[in-house]
Amino acid sequence: MTVYIEKPALNLREELASLRNQGGYQEQQFYFDGLVTNGDFATDTNWTKATGWTISGGTANSDGTSSSIYQAGFTTGAFYSVTFTVTSISSGSFRLNMGAGILGASRTSAGTYTEILASGDGLTRILSSSGIGSIDNVSAFNSDGTKVIHTMPKGWKPKDFFEDGLLQREGAANDYEVIYDGFDYVIKPTVSPSNTTQTCVIGVKA
Repeated sequence: MTVYIEKPALNLREELASLRNQGGYQEQQFYFDGLVTNGDFATDTNWTKATGWTISGGTANSDGTSSSIYQAGFTTGAFYSVTFTVTSISSGSFRLNMGAGILGASRTSAGTYTEILASGDGLTRILSSSGIGSIDNVSAFNSDGTKVIHTMPKGWKPKDFFEDGLLQREGAANDYEVIYDGFDYVIKPTVSPSNTTQTCVIGVKA
């Protein structure tokens, strides 16, 4: 006599998830996007423009008036890595101003520039310094004073690190390194992210 036994198909993903939950295991995705909104000037929004600045054609444009374009939301005294591109310049210069006399170098030619500065008043400004031209692709990320850092929420540590959907390799000589300061886990990318970089970290409960 033949006996047939029917059993529902085993869903390994659900079974593993159930086992992990029973053991207190948790995973979660964390995104570390840039701190500047509309850094590519796709729309005429999010930026406070002083006299002499306009946003059009995907760039922020200065007519040479000594004034600035800026965003708020930064922490006074904290370090930030700020990048901006001078797309065109016919005279004068552009420079980064984090307030309270914290100024970056004057940029007198087209190019992409990155500086790490502490915020003096919670603002990040691109100061025209009478420059006539345009800027684009402004980005800002938290920094430890030397490199970009992504700090995991308290109680979480990184398991996998993705940039623009690509899995990166851990190791100081490779794509990122992980530092534990006794309180939080901090990720330091080898190459600083840009305004359009999407950073995703799969974290697990520490």
